[in-house]
Amino acid sequence: MSASPSVQDLKKEKTQSTARDESYPEKVDGAKCRTKRRSTTTTPKKRTREEVEEKRMRRYRSKPPASFLVKLKRAQTQRMIVLGRKRNIMAGAPSEDIDIVGSTGNIYTVTISRSPTCTCPDSLRGNECKHKVYALHTVLKAPLHLQYQLALLTSELEEIFAHAPPIPTDLSEDSKGSRKPTDGECPICYMDLDEEHNELVWCKAQCGHNIHKSCFNQWAKSQAGKGVRCVYCRTPWETDIPDAEALKRAGEHTEDGYVNVAGHFGISRAREYSGYYQPWVRSRFGQRW
Repeated sequence: MSASPSVQDLKKEKTQSTARDESYPEKVDGAKCRTKRRSTTTTPKKRTREEVEEKRMRRYRSKPPASFLVKLKRAQTQRMIVLGRKRNIMAGAPSEDIDIVGSTGNIYTVTISRSPTCTCPDSLRGNECKHKVYALHTVLKAPLHLQYQLALLTSELEEIFAHAPPIPTDLSEDSKGSRKPTDGECPICYMDLDEEHNELVWCKAQCGHNIHKSCFNQWAKSQAGKGVRCVYCRTPWETDIPDAEALKRAGEHTEDGYVNVAGHFGISRAREYSGYYQPWVRSRFGQRW
């Protein structure tokens, strides 16, 4: 006959039983047993990072598509003129509006923002237009891998604007009548001043900056009724009255609603369609194309 368990044996068995119960799956209201799982709730710090992560509004392009290269070639070979630039904040991100005279004399506004746009017909049809490419490539001199993106992140916009040529109206100069060195770029066409091959004019009234004479004349003509001012400092331009009056001419309004200044800029209004999407050209102009 076995001996009765002692008090110490009973306490030991109870302790072991309690330990086994705690390791078993729990039961809730007679339901099936289920194992407790560790909570996967995102920590506040990680959740904050996920909430502020910015998403690109269009798919990232890892390389420039053929369509971009076509527009880039047009932007590099066709004549375009910058009339003005204005920096803004759009939906919490920096942006810039750039008024550009296109290759046929129409004035368009390119907006470089998280989703770059242009007011030209090509862009309004949903295409990447040459004016947007010109703005990023020639005017803002953006990094190549950002020039062919259809959408930009806030950090990329900040990078572009931080390294872009300054907006002429943002510069402040106090050296009245002192001409600046003739190196650097023209603030209108963003090409080298190259005094050896180009006639230059400079602001005698205030800042002394140099500008291509042909570019300034064309820009001044677009300011009809506003008074001719320096592109940089906006001081009234010192010139002969007859010359200034000759520059003040209004542009023509086209049937599409654009202001056209081709006549003032010496630009042909005839469009070159050989590089355009041919089915669209034929639908617009007939089979002769």
